[in-house]
Amino acid sequence: MTEDNYRTICSILGLVIGLGIMFGAGWGGMIPGAIFGAGGAVTGGILGEKLFARKQR
Repeated sequence: MTEDNYRTICSILGLVIGLGIMFGAGWGGMIPGAIFGAGGAVTGGILGEKLFARKQR
């Protein structure tokens, strides 16, 4: 798999986890959804890049 595949898969997982944390904390709405979703997606993308780099060693 390429680095882009790792980044995409982890970004989607981060988005789902971020929204799950939001709903688990009892938050709802458009603004919290954007904050938790974007934060999860960015964090997931960064982790995907790091996983790819670690696998290439």
